[in-house]
Amino acid sequence: MSAILWTDIDNYLLTNILADMGSGGSYGTLLVNEVLLSDSFKPSDYNPPTIVIFSNTVKPTMQGPHGDGEVHIFSEYRYLLAGVDDDQTTYAVAKANAQTLVHRLRQVILNRYALGGLASTMVETVYETQILDMRVEVLGGQVGGKFRGVGVLPFIARTES
Repeated sequence: MSAILWTDIDNYLLTNILADMGSGGSYGTLLVNEVLLSDSFKPSDYNPPTIVIFSNTVKPTMQGPHGDGEVHIFSEYRYLLAGVDDDQTTYAVAKANAQTLVHRLRQVILNRYALGGLASTMVETVYETQILDMRVEVLGGQVGGKFRGVGVLPFIARTES
């Protein structure tokens, strides 16, 4: 736990996604090789299966005093998790693998509702997570006949301080 909850959430996701979906997890297929924080999407640079975490936006709102006489700040930390599969020879396999990766990412978030109540030393606490519309894309096919599936899971971590 640190003073900056945003950093704590990033580290929590890095650690728990790899623990659940990597070689130490309970899955027998599509084991994740790496989990990265990034500001850009560059599938050719990854060692798939890879999970990429994008965490670039926080939306704070101030609320008036509550029963404790203090002004509270509520924030929405907006995340996007992308599961990138390795090249496949068919569209169907690439899509199925992307669907599997995004489903497993959903399980990571569902199994840790509110990210375990993660809190910073500055008294900011995650109280809720909301999964938004998940999406699957299949890239490629035009050159060399290879396809790469990508499953995307956006979610919001809501906090109060």
